[in-house]
Amino acid sequence: MRILLVGATGGTGLEIVRQALQRRIRVTAIVRSPEKLDQLASSITLAPGSVFDADDIAAAGAGCDAVLSAIGSPGGFLGLGATTVYSRAAAALTGGMPRAGIGRLLFCTSAGVEADDPGEVLPYRLIAKPLFLQRSYDDMAAAERAITASDLEWTLVRPARLTDRPGGRGYRVSPRYRARGGTAIPRADVAGFMLDQVADSTWLRATPTLTR
Repeated sequence: MRILLVGATGGTGLEIVRQALQRRIRVTAIVRSPEKLDQLASSITLAPGSVFDADDIAAAGAGCDAVLSAIGSPGGFLGLGATTVYSRAAAALTGGMPRAGIGRLLFCTSAGVEADDPGEVLPYRLIAKPLFLQRSYDDMAAAERAITASDLEWTLVRPARLTDRPGGRGYRVSPRYRARGGTAIPRADVAGFMLDQVADSTWLRATPTLTR
């Protein structure tokens, strides 16, 4: 099995690379800064191009069975201005994947992308989200709309706040919103879940939301 990974040098992307190699899954990645992969770079295929270019996606995806996107804003989730990285990546993927003959897409956005998530604590919903995060959420929502309108076999993975704590101690998956009391999840668990879904139709065309 081979996957095309978008966002390989971010925290979640690096964890996907590590776990994919452990599972003997071959990885192709489009990266601008391969040095961020450190020693992992020699174990995967590095493809030239831009993750925002459908032609580059089509070329890099040749021979791949699925695409996993862990792309994030260059300034982090707390970006200082409006971000378009999610929607631009979604446009490139929905345009390029069919030309490469790839149907399966695992695209990571975030819990809370829907405004009426009842699992959000009140201070977060009323203060932190509108003041600091709304522009990122708006772009994620635009990306999700583009993907759900496509003919791809998509899964929109919505993790709660990402941490670098060890994974593997159990987590919860809800169909749309956060599980009650769930506020965070290790990147390692998100990476493992996304890799599990490559050949699993349980969450096909669905929005699994991951929390501890």
